[in-house]
Amino acid sequence: MALDLLRDDFEHALHTDPARAHTLPASFYLDPEVFEREKEAIFYRHWHYIGHLSQLERAGDYVTTRIADEPVFVMRSEDGTLRGFYNVCRHRAHELLKGSGRVDSIVCPYHAWTYRSDGSLRHARFADRMPGFDHDAFCLPQIRVESFCGFVFVNLDQDAESLSEVTGGVEKALREDAPFIDELRPTESWSFSTSAAMAANWKVVVDNFLECYHCQKAHPDFCDLFDMEAYETEIGRWWSVQRGPKVRGENSAYPVAGEEQVQRGMFWFVWPTTTINMLPGVANLTVMSILPHGLDQASFSGHRYALPGAEADRDRMRYMNDVLVVEDQDLCESVQRGLRSRSYNQGRFIYSPDGRGVSEHAVHHFHRLVHEALEKGA
Repeated sequence: MALDLLRDDFEHALHTDPARAHTLPASFYLDPEVFEREKEAIFYRHWHYIGHLSQLERAGDYVTTRIADEPVFVMRSEDGTLRGFYNVCRHRAHELLKGSGRVDSIVCPYHAWTYRSDGSLRHARFADRMPGFDHDAFCLPQIRVESFCGFVFVNLDQDAESLSEVTGGVEKALREDAPFIDELRPTESWSFSTSAAMAANWKVVVDNFLECYHCQKAHPDFCDLFDMEAYETEIGRWWSVQRGPKVRGENSAYPVAGEEQVQRGMFWFVWPTTTINMLPGVANLTVMSILPHGLDQASFSGHRYALPGAEADRDRMRYMNDVLVVEDQDLCESVQRGLRSRSYNQGRFIYSPDGRGVSEHAVHHFHRLVHEALEKGA
């Protein structure tokens, strides 16, 4: 098995020094057994972005997502509490809610079992005819819900460390990068792919997000937007951030006026699946999750954020939708195809000790977190 092979030669495969380290073997992106282990060790034990507090202001407001095989939702209860649940009816397992919105009660579309906003079973047709039927035995199981900077996260592990422990240091730096963050509101759902899912393992998509070594060749307009000599990557225990601190107003991606609120780029990754992104121009963020739809399918989707009433930055949106998205999807899907070749097993990281420019040490950091989680969950 892939995990056993890596354990036998860990220092060679993933040295603590990124300058000496090899990448995860190809089998980690291809082996169904590895993916099954990831579900339990990574997806069901850590925090994932699901939405924003502004989407959950009134009783009955809800948002949904799917974490690997587990559909979940978060709802504002009648008592004002924010609660998370598995999005599965306790009768015959039909999914209860879709997308986001507001309901007076949770009614299963299959047999109309009805739940209150606190997850308790309100009504099951003809259940009163069943001897010993216990409504309390069929409440919706809850999951953990926490938030930071208004962003709502869920965790299926009741014993996991708090979100604040994972994001320690992120909120302060994020508020410095985006001082308008408390005023932002989600404006639309958005996907960083031209289809429902990329034809790539979720780790391929994360790997691609975490480095700009590929940018000069694959994203020439992005490199014309930023001074890549000043591009930098910082790493924490559970997160990393790439920053493009110098922006060229005259560039081939889209125009950036000198009076715009955002004059830098910022690309956060919060383990294991969340990205928080800011591009130059009017005040903005995109917050998205990289989640698996199977071994070799992954979605990269979430929400665009803007100031209430602000006009859309159409040039920036055009660049993201028509250029950057297409480029990155092609890259990830090509890598997934290449990983299947008998000619490839592992690569080497390109590393800059000062964290500037094209260094791949955030990918190295991510690979070690993957291995750490799988070893711990073994």
